[in-house]
Amino acid sequence: MKVTVASINFAPDHAGIGVYSTDFPVYLTENGDQVVMVTGFPYYPHWKKRREDHGRLFASEIHRGIRVLRGYIYIPSKVSAARRMMQETSFCLFAALNLFRAGKPDVIVVFTPPFFLGFVAVIASRVWRCPLVINIQDLPLDAALALGMIRKSAFSGFMLMLENWIYRRAALVVTISDTMLKTVLAKGVRPERTALVPNWIDVKKHSVSAAPGAFRKLRPEMHGRFSVAYAGNLGIKQGVELLLKLAEDLKADSRFWFFVIGDGADRPRLEKIAAAMGLANVTFLPFMSQEEYYSMLADVDLIFVAQRSGAGNNFFPSKLLGLMAQRKPLLVAADPDSELAFTIAQGGFGLVTDYGDVPALRKSLETFASSRELLSAFGGKGAGAVAKFDRSTVLKLWRNRIAQLVRRD
Repeated sequence: MKVTVASINFAPDHAGIGVYSTDFPVYLTENGDQVVMVTGFPYYPHWKKRREDHGRLFASEIHRGIRVLRGYIYIPSKVSAARRMMQETSFCLFAALNLFRAGKPDVIVVFTPPFFLGFVAVIASRVWRCPLVINIQDLPLDAALALGMIRKSAFSGFMLMLENWIYRRAALVVTISDTMLKTVLAKGVRPERTALVPNWIDVKKHSVSAAPGAFRKLRPEMHGRFSVAYAGNLGIKQGVELLLKLAEDLKADSRFWFFVIGDGADRPRLEKIAAAMGLANVTFLPFMSQEEYYSMLADVDLIFVAQRSGAGNNFFPSKLLGLMAQRKPLLVAADPDSELAFTIAQGGFGLVTDYGDVPALRKSLETFASSRELLSAFGGKGAGAVAKFDRSTVLKLWRNRIAQLVRRD
């Protein structure tokens, strides 16, 4: 097949959507497909362009057999809702040009957000007369409304109407969780044009653990303490402020230490909150390389994952699969009816509390700290369940579904 893939993130971006929008075209190329990648210049997760990319409007390169077409993207020094919209608009304008530079494909596959990339792809699919597949990694409009980040208005109503219009014109809309799929169906997309395609992982590759001790050696504050870490994007939806509240509740308890690892739009606010609370039991660290990340996982006792109330049906933490493969037990705070809470509770990969319930969160933490056997048991359940998300299984089924669309078209 001749496949054009489009995403705002692609290698060397190495977190969030970029993990999947890079590996998917790589998999297609490995299986004999001819792939063109339409993307922007790398910036994520640090929200900074490389020095050599400043001022560039277009670039072409080859990445693992994939022809990559990059276009200009505005990266704000400070992220806000308005600046985020400007960033996504700049990307979509140049992506539109690159979608036509790519030439006629058999199928177009886009990873969203930004959802407006889907609008650009709808136009390109009509011009090229080929099917469009939309992979929804996040439903940012629904999440922003649920979290109160934007208000209901004529403008937000128009944006939701446009989003629904885009999805209904795709030949196939895939989502990464059951609850997100239900939301898409509620937007008027026909069931036969939808599919659940969970995010995936190379289980064999990501099950290899680092030797313990390297991270602990660099962090003397861990010595003799039970350690809890959050690692990933620091945005509003991730709800990391709750971990700081837990740390505040345990300020007088020398048994525990907390790590907040990563970067994102909410990091400056979180650091100010920690300073105002006088938290001497929290260490902030930047995003880590893959090697550093695995060293951290080998040494910390527990991983914290949260979703702020209201966001649970609109996005799903992609890092869970890697944590499960690494046999890490999870301390989870989320709405009880969210996909995250249901998945963790059903699989027994960790303990779940309602988001915002600090006393219950503290009780769960103390339960974990009281038993190394319990930590091992939860971690083992995660490792046993991750096999069904293996890269070869998930991507083979998805590629077959796309090939059916191409043959039918």
